[in-house]
Amino acid sequence: MKRETDKDQSAGIGRRQFIKTSAATIGAITVIPAHVFATGKKGRVAPSDKIRLVHIGCGTEGHHEISSLLKAPAIEIVGVADPNRESYDYRDWSANGLADNLRTLMGEPTWKAGIKGIPGGRNIMKEVVETYYRKNRPGYKGTVAAAADYRELLDQLKDVDAVKIMSPDHQHAYQAIDCLRRGKHVIMHKPLGNKMTEAMKVVDTAKESKLSTYMMAYNAFGDGKDMNQIKKWIDAGAIGRLKEIHNWTNRPVWPQYSEIPTDKPPIPEGFNWDLWLGPAEMRDYHPAYTYMTFRGWYEFGAGSIADMGYYSLWSVFDALKLGSAVSCSSRFSRVIGFRANNVPHTLVNDYSYPMASAFRFEVPYKDNSGSVILQWHDGGMKPQTPEGYDGDDLPLEGMMFIGDRGTIVADFLRQNPKIVGPRAAEFAEIKGEPTIPNTYDVMPDGTDRWLQMWIDDCRGAGKGAGSFEYAKEVNETFNLGSVSLMSNGKKLEYDPQTRTITNDAEANKLLTRKIRNGWEM
Repeated sequence: MKRETDKDQSAGIGRRQFIKTSAATIGAITVIPAHVFATGKKGRVAPSDKIRLVHIGCGTEGHHEISSLLKAPAIEIVGVADPNRESYDYRDWSANGLADNLRTLMGEPTWKAGIKGIPGGRNIMKEVVETYYRKNRPGYKGTVAAAADYRELLDQLKDVDAVKIMSPDHQHAYQAIDCLRRGKHVIMHKPLGNKMTEAMKVVDTAKESKLSTYMMAYNAFGDGKDMNQIKKWIDAGAIGRLKEIHNWTNRPVWPQYSEIPTDKPPIPEGFNWDLWLGPAEMRDYHPAYTYMTFRGWYEFGAGSIADMGYYSLWSVFDALKLGSAVSCSSRFSRVIGFRANNVPHTLVNDYSYPMASAFRFEVPYKDNSGSVILQWHDGGMKPQTPEGYDGDDLPLEGMMFIGDRGTIVADFLRQNPKIVGPRAAEFAEIKGEPTIPNTYDVMPDGTDRWLQMWIDDCRGAGKGAGSFEYAKEVNETFNLGSVSLMSNGKKLEYDPQTRTITNDAEANKLLTRKIRNGWEM
């Protein structure tokens, strides 16, 4: 079956072939890189070999993070894939920051100087990678392959060991599972999937595989010192019995769309809209769906909690040995619109996240010793300021642990924890210590430590703490929150054993998406 080109957006992008390929790799012969025979372990990379990597997703975040891969001597990027060929209409945190960073990285101070706009797309990343390698890797004479469809690269390139997935949320599960079934190590940004059934399939596939996976939110564990400090205080009784955990953020920091766009701008030249949609239901192209704002749509993103909650709460789940949520209710901001007869009404929809929301999860301890209430707040919402807090108001982002005898307040990523109130002095001598090597460290050869962890796993060290399966509970919890929002805030009861919502049949259907024909997982 032929592959779709940029100008051929009606051919179905070879979706049937994709399913056949994915299924075949489960039980049929897999092409194994030559170096595997030297190690004798399928999927493991010999220490003397470079990890040949295909980069999937060439938007702004992928370009911001490309320096970590380029500076790691053990990795060689051999291919880049993105439905967009090249454009300067991306959205980012500043008008010129990304371009300036890439100029510095490549040592090309005048690169794209005459171009207005924020760059992105596969041709941009190809140029960045090749330029960096030629200047910084003596003897480099390679080229970087570029394609709209990553599957085309994996079919054609030889000895590809791994992929990094930096695509929009709705593509994550499909790409991760396909790549694992193809025998590739996978490093991926959060979330594992923006629908429950997809994310759990990623967990199951990763757990069954001997390949190395890494979810990048693990980077935020740091050295574990601050969470260790909080846990030591809790274990020592500084706040009594832990009852509630609160976490709040200023997200969303991108426009939210309360109504589906009705205008129909043309698909930009070089942008494969059909391929970008992937498993999502077909709809007309609109820039409101892409480039940063995808996160605000139930179909494409997973909301503010998935954007930031993995960084803040994964280590909390890990330290306190929390399981997956067994219930969730939610609250959200209202948007008022006018009907055709000019009568105002509340807009309630099942297609976009609200401007602000709050979740209330019941999360059990894994040892069956009880449960704790976890509350998430976004869009400017925050919990009440605890009595005795040193300040007029809580910060814009933060975390709070409430017990029956006191409260601990910390910054968003658990930094600078403090006991609120008169009991602080009593427990001042209890000091937290680092519990893991600091993920933010840089190794002597220039490799970021978190990346070195994944490299070591690819070379046979085993499954590291950042592996997909260890993010199961936090991902499952957040996915349940999205369904509660889509169910108008209703309290949902969830059984992690059967992975079903037990008190609402319609909500249970929302655990998965309506998948386009040919993209069935």
